Amino acid sequence: MKYFTKTLTILVSFVMMTTGCAPDSREQGSEVKTTYEPAQPNIQDEDGYKVVRGSTRVQDVSVNFDPATKGMTLKGRVEFLPVRSKTVQTVDLNLAGILDAHGFIALKPLNPVEAQSEALKVAAKATCLSESGDCRSSFIDIYVYHNDIVYHHQVESIQDDLTAADPDEEQVPDEELETEGGSDDVEGEPGRYVGDVADDIEKILEVKKPEVKKEEPKKEEPKKEEPKQQEPKKDLPKTETPPRKEEPKKDPPKTETPPKKDPPKKEEPKTAPPKKEEPKKEEPKKDDSKKEEPKQAPKEEPKKETPAAGPAINKVSQAIGAVNAGRLENAANMLVYEQNHQPSGFHVIRPERKTHFATNELAYIIVQMANITKKDLPGYQMSIGDLSREKGGKLGRHKSHTNGLDADVAFYFDNKNLQGAFTSAVTINKPHANWMMKQQWKLFKEVVNTQLIDRIFIHGTLKKALCEHAIATGELKKGDMQSLAAQTLRRLISEKDHHNHFHLRVKCSKAQVRCRQMAEPVNTTGC
Repeated sequence: MKYFTKTLTILVSFVMMTTGCAPDSREQGSEVKTTYEPAQPNIQDEDGYKVVRGSTRVQDVSVNFDPATKGMTLKGRVEFLPVRSKTVQTVDLNLAGILDAHGFIALKPLNPVEAQSEALKVAAKATCLSESGDCRSSFIDIYVYHNDIVYHHQVESIQDDLTAADPDEEQVPDEELETEGGSDDVEGEPGRYVGDVADDIEKILEVKKPEVKKEEPKKEEPKKEEPKQQEPKKDLPKTETPPRKEEPKKDPPKTETPPKKDPPKKEEPKTAPPKKEEPKKEEPKKDDSKKEEPKQAPKEEPKKETPAAGPAINKVSQAIGAVNAGRLENAANMLVYEQNHQPSGFHVIRPERKTHFATNELAYIIVQMANITKKDLPGYQMSIGDLSREKGGKLGRHKSHTNGLDADVAFYFDNKNLQGAFTSAVTINKPHANWMMKQQWKLFKEVVNTQLIDRIFIHGTLKKALCEHAIATGELKKGDMQSLAAQTLRRLISEKDHHNHFHLRVKCSKAQVRCRQMAEPVNTTGC
């Protein structure tokens, strides 16, 4: 990224050119707006950096991208309230950069000498979202460094329809998708795009990670203990002085000299036994060959188990945009995985829909749920419904399922006639008699415990039953929000359309650098 300082004159001339001929992004129909702003300022640790969100706002921000030169400018102002201060500070934004081969633009000040200092720095990074590879649609991370703290603000400029279906892909008619899964109306509040904040701060803002010296006090502790032990040691030699006079005790070893002649006599029989031990050495050789045979069998088992921990995917999938307005790249094909890993523990119930594609993270969770199913319910297959199309985009009546983070999964039933399809687990405002509540509750807790789950949508009647079960078993107590039971119930969202399946959504991981995370659900059980 340091090449921007070397090409400063080129950027200056580029800006002069683009201000005259490159249209403002807002004039092209896009709106530059803040993606997410917490209700209260908070400080988070981003791989060693102190990052503050919710303490900034932008004014008069404009984004210009010229497809011909692949250059972008960012102008405006960013205001931030420093930590432990009541005075708002303002920093002018006059940044520029050029699109790289990976779809990113490092935006640096046009006048770095004037704008940058050791106490105050500003920079930004644009992450392109457009499928064509340009930056007609993008989100921009703005960073302000002040007194060892980084203030982070994020804006987006969307011009392309990221949810548009691929025209070359054979589409299943929407009416055929309406019978399963409902409309998935529930959507959480949109959060920020994940990005790679720590990497941006280091390489674009060019701020070194603060050194943490926590090991020094640990070395001082034993030093303090040593003088305490030395004081009693001074008293010991005083008590030991009288025994020093017992020098005549050296005579006993002289009496021991005659028995020294006996050991050589004993050495003779010692040489005899090894002759008998020689044939004994041959016996373990035969045993070793017998032991080697069973060792070869278990070596093959872990090879089969390793893919069971997660699908073998060569490329890193990319969930682009939000769950209700995104697309998918390098998707994991769960139908192929099922066919290649029998018994897989899960079954794609309608492969003709061509909606069995996921991100690596969702694929991992599906495999984990399948492994739990095989362990707890031998012979049972977990039924998988709609995930996403291979390239994401709009999917029937679903308002999500656009970027590979969502999955519709059937409930557990102990009646074989109810398995294998999406059967309602609610009958007249009560859980179905054949719904396996305890096994369902265990599954939910185990997947939430992976820390990868964003939300799980289920019918309110079913969540109420799980609340009552958790309270009756003592797993959930009044005022508790720290236990696994409490955090699982927090992520179980009541929604009326999810009576015949549960809708699981995974979080954006750090590998999904173009993924927009939903805001965290309210920290309450809802019981």
